[in-house]
Amino acid sequence: NVKFVGARVSMGRGPRTRSKLAALETASSASKQDVSLSTVAGGKAKGVKRSVSKKISKREAQDPDEEAPLSGAEAAKRLQAWAENESKLQRWLDSRGGLEERILEAGGRVIRLRDFMPLQIADSALAILESLPEKVWELSEQGGEYDAASHKFWSADVFDVPELAPLRTVFWKMLKELRGEPTLPIFSCGRYGASDFIGRHDDRAHVPFFSDDNIYSRTVAAIWYLTKEWSQEDGGCLLDLQADEKSSDRKLVPVYNSLVVFEVPHWHAVTAVTAQRNRYSIFGWWHQKGKRYELPSSLPAAAKKSTKKVVVRKKIAKKKEKAEQDDLPSSGPATKKAAKKVPRKQRC
Repeated sequence: NVKFVGARVSMGRGPRTRSKLAALETASSASKQDVSLSTVAGGKAKGVKRSVSKKISKREAQDPDEEAPLSGAEAAKRLQAWAENESKLQRWLDSRGGLEERILEAGGRVIRLRDFMPLQIADSALAILESLPEKVWELSEQGGEYDAASHKFWSADVFDVPELAPLRTVFWKMLKELRGEPTLPIFSCGRYGASDFIGRHDDRAHVPFFSDDNIYSRTVAAIWYLTKEWSQEDGGCLLDLQADEKSSDRKLVPVYNSLVVFEVPHWHAVTAVTAQRNRYSIFGWWHQKGKRYELPSSLPAAAKKSTKKVVVRKKIAKKKEKAEQDDLPSSGPATKKAAKKVPRKQRC
């Protein structure tokens, strides 16, 4: 089921663990009935009844929706199995409807798709993000001089996380083309800690794919939120600066397993995180060939040199470490090869 509220979309939650709960209740009733009808004599029957009742009470006390925490390896296997099952993936895509149609219908507004991925897949992605070693995350920080958006948060390219590699194909299938022209998706992992934020910006960028003179433009942005039990008081909300100031859609809380989509350019920001825990997401853009819009005026030469020095100082240790690591497996969609040609700064 799909429900439109302005530009926000609520989607059916899909199957959950209610079937498990129903089976548990049935088993409990049958067990109690068997004990009550037992003809075992004396205290033995009472002992059986007490034992069964004790087991049933323990089971009933458990939350049926609660599962043991996934390890990163288990989560990666689950994600890969789902993404590589063509029929299952296609059924999911069909159940969500065409993303292009929603973008065109929104007419430039921000779209929110709740419960977007299957719940197990969202849980798997979150488990992988939480298990990533600290060395994978790279601090992205800019003071906001000139035309650059002021920001501070941590990111890691999906391309650099083998456990998330199947998502590259999923994102490509979600929006293969827009207005009759093919797209190329590039996505990253995002981690916002206390006080992390992004200032006012509109996501415009020209990105070289395959060669320096083969320019593509970001045309659609998306953010898949992956932090459970997050509230507006925790910060890290998306501010839609093109929405009416009195509209309830102006500030979007990063609800778990929701996808936010909008066309580029679109002015927005992310409020500072106030919670003392990390806010995770997977974010990125679908690109299309050519220069689709004008970019803001270039930074002055002095600012370029200053910014470059700061970036180099922050990355030099990571580059030395990565040079010693083995290359990633060569398998993957065409976007993997394209990603190698995209400058790190533009991918984040």
